[in-house]
Parts: sequence; C-alpha cells; structure tokens
Amino acid sequence: MSPIPRLQSLIRAQGPLPFATFMEEALYGEGGYYSREGVPIGETGDYVTGASLSPLFGRVTARLLARLDGALGQPAETFEAGFGTGVHLQNVVAASAGRRIRAWDRVARRVPAGVERVGSLEAVGDGEVAGLIFSYELFDALPVHRLVGRGDGSVGEMWVDMEKDGTFVWREGEVSDLAFLDLLKNPDVSLQPGQVADVAPGWGPLYGELARRLGRGLLVTCDYGFERERLFDPRVRRHGTLACYTRQRVHRNPFVKVGEQDLTAHVDFTTLLRAGEAAGLATVALTRQALWLTACGLFEELQGADLATRHGAMALLDGEGMGEEIRVLVQSKGIDPGEVLDLKVIGARR
Repeated sequence: MSPIPRLQSLIRAQGPLPFATFMEEALYGEGGYYSREGVPIGETGDYVTGASLSPLFGRVTARLLARLDGALGQPAETFEAGFGTGVHLQNVVAASAGRRIRAWDRVARRVPAGVERVGSLEAVGDGEVAGLIFSYELFDALPVHRLVGRGDGSVGEMWVDMEKDGTFVWREGEVSDLAFLDLLKNPDVSLQPGQVADVAPGWGPLYGELARRLGRGLLVTCDYGFERERLFDPRVRRHGTLACYTRQRVHRNPFVKVGEQDLTAHVDFTTLLRAGEAAGLATVALTRQALWLTACGLFEELQGADLATRHGAMALLDGEGMGEEIRVLVQSKGIDPGEVLDLKVIGARR
C-alpha cells in the first residue's frame, strides 16, 4: 500500500505535518521505501553504497577485526547498525569465518547466514560489545525537520500541506519544537533569511545508544555530512541538504514518487561526536572514506588482485566521488587505536 493516502488523511485530520513526519511515513511506514522487500541498492538500483559497490569494503572490515583481536586480547565481535541489504555483512562473514557478528536494522530484514539478527537495540546491553560497532549511511536516512531563517532573525519551519487536489506543498510556519533549535547552536552558526537547515532530532539519541553499547573497541560511522559550522554554511548550503534518489539520479522534490524514492539529508557530525564523548568514548578521527580504507589495509588487500577488484578499489577511493564525500567518524573506548589503525593516514585528532 502506498503511503500517499495515509499522509493525505493525516493532513486532512491534523493540518500541515512537519516534514519529519512525512519522511518517516515515506521511508518507514507501511508501503514506504525501506519497508519494501528488496530495496534497490546497488549499481542497478537507486543508489550505491561503498559496501554494495565492491566486496573490498567488507574484506577491509575483516582485516580491521583481525587487528582488533590483538588489541582486545580476544576475538573481536562485530555489531552492524542499519545493515540494509546485508551485502557488507556477507562480505565480512566470508572473510572472517567463525567470528560473532550481530546486526540490527529499523526494518525487520533477513540477515545473511552466519549473522545474528538483533530485533531491537535494547536487546544489546550497555558495554556488551567488545570489538566493532559499524554503520554505513544509517544517520542520513533519519527523518529531518526543515528549519528556515527569517528576516527578523528568528527561525521558522517548513511544513507539508496539501492542495485541494491532494498535491503536497510546502507551508512555512512556526517551529514544531523549540528544542530543535539546540541542533543549530554554535558560535559561528546562524540561519540567514531564507536559508534552510535540515536537522534530525534522532541523530544524537541513536548515536548515544550505539556508543553506550561499546565496552571496548571502535565505533565507526560512515555517512554523508560535515561538522556543524560547515554543514550550515549559508554560502554553500543555503537550501539545505535534502535529496531524493531514484535510478542513480538525484533531485530535490520529495513530493513525487512518494514511497518509491530514497530521501536523505547530510548528517551533523558535531552532534554525533559530542554524543559519543558524552557516553565515554574518545574521538580518534573524522576522516574521509578513502583514508579510512587505506588505514585499515585496503592496499594490502589489493596485492595480487584481479582487474575487476582493482577497479572496485578505484571507485571506493574516488576523490570526486564517495572516496571524498563519505565521512568516517572513528571513536574508541578501552583500547589504543594506534594498535589497529594508521593514525597518520586518517589524520587522528590530538
């Protein structure tokens, strides 16, 4: 069932909706994009991820786990949050047989053989994971509110309304929750008149949940985004970062193909970083995908590789593609990250 009639009914009953409500239904509600069987991720789908582009990503993760074994003095576990199609998990399992691997996703999905599916984060105790907690494009799919700067210096919100013919349209109104303004707090951040900022209240709480479940090891988060000052820079992101993906093409209209296209917005890594540190983690680096894979042993994995594998590596490292655009936040707890990573390569923070 398409989410469109349900969204139309909500607007008729309640009036305009925050965009976050619209996005939640379009992605995760009944008939939503991620609720369907066989989400079209990959080169023949709507968009690609590093894991779907090449099995090298999972094999490099397996190399990292082998290094974590030594740092922990025991076999390192993997817990993947938001595993999607499971292709990264498949490649990790294939390269590290016998290791405990668990996975959770907002939508109940099958996991590959050799992986334990976790129904909810509450099923994993605080400090329970010794090894690696990993996610790839989890946070950029969390529902966002669209805040907008006003001429008087205040902040409004873009709501979703409906015309008489059922067409969805934008309506500017007041902020649905003043607590959202905390997501803009920074000495050098203020929304200019007409500037849009896409903010997800769920960023910090979800990241904090993952951080608390790490006992010893690394929390590694791969996503599109920037630190706060750069993310909300009006010179380059005046219209926000909301994007829609279908058949490898990107556009900015979330009101077409509702439930049939991916919706995403860039992540505020400042929020994630602070949530992790509040949970007792130390920030190792905020780096780029290309540097992260290099630091974990990608080039060792390429020794003797065939041409197709080398082409996959070039795509993962692409300086004009995801090699540059995907950011990787690395935080640690209870280990020396220098034992498992080349800190100079990833530009570790001092």
